Amino acid sequence: MQVQVKIEQIIQETREAFTLVLERHPQIEKYQPGQFLNFFLDIKGEEVVRQYSFSTSPYLNENPGITIKRVPGGLASNYLGDQLKPGDNIEVSTPNGRFTTSTKNGRQILMVAGGSGITPLYSILKTILANEPDSIISLFYANRNADSIIFRNQLDSLERQHESRLKVTHFLSENNNETLDNGIYRRLNPKDFQKYMDTYWKHNPEAFICGPDSMMKMSQEALINLGVLDERIKTEAFVGSGFGENAADYEEAFTEVIIENFNGAPVTFSANRNQSVLKSAFDAGFRLKHSCLESMCGACKVRLLSGKLDMKTNYALPGDELDQGYVLLCSGFPESDVLKLSY
Repeated sequence: MQVQVKIEQIIQETREAFTLVLERHPQIEKYQPGQFLNFFLDIKGEEVVRQYSFSTSPYLNENPGITIKRVPGGLASNYLGDQLKPGDNIEVSTPNGRFTTSTKNGRQILMVAGGSGITPLYSILKTILANEPDSIISLFYANRNADSIIFRNQLDSLERQHESRLKVTHFLSENNNETLDNGIYRRLNPKDFQKYMDTYWKHNPEAFICGPDSMMKMSQEALINLGVLDERIKTEAFVGSGFGENAADYEEAFTEVIIENFNGAPVTFSANRNQSVLKSAFDAGFRLKHSCLESMCGACKVRLLSGKLDMKTNYALPGDELDQGYVLLCSGFPESDVLKLSY
């Protein structure tokens, strides 16, 4: 579902990051901490879809806020940063995403953020501090330098306010002549997780990880190797396959795709093996179910009946759905001559 919402305010968080404060709208104000909105943009006649996370908490903030970091050369983030102003309307989806949390007081929680990956974690962190008086949070936050830390002042304030319940450690790859008391001037590495687990392993910690794929993989592997159960680790990434193209792994190779039960009838189309099935379907004129285009919301999931499909990324399907044969079309690249799918 798509809705029009008005921008009430724009807050510059850092030189590269800004927050869009949106009007209260009945279709989006019941979002959960950690969720996101799809933005549907018309940029020079091209339909562009991007997803951005809430940085506000529905329990603490009257208006919802979405924080966006400019990407060098990024089509959508720079358009939003350059063109939008308070009073403008934008078209967005209803809230999406499973990177959320329920209230369970007394938890030991580790949060790991890289760059703009802090956005959904900041929403979750504020909510836990407000609603779970006995829960303790440690935040590992990796950035290039102190100037690039999003919500730096807010995190400092929260740490002072909840000094026995929140500990923030900044990992900075550059020193821009400003030394932070809670800063470590190197990249985050597995030894940092070892030190954390040496202190908190008895408390059976939970982990929330969001950021670049390489950082997330390193963090998740380190925690699993240290005994944290996989089901106690939640991850969220901002990079998915979407409508992107693969390297030319297959030269002029195509797959016949058959999808059963599409609007009550089967459809057949030819899919280029160098792009996602969803992209090929759109190229063939079939508007299949989709939303985020980033392997996160699960709207494009179908069941694989036969054939071979390489799902490049998956942040939406849990293990039981994978076992049942479900795949995501936005990140699924065909590899067999024939691919049979079903809704």
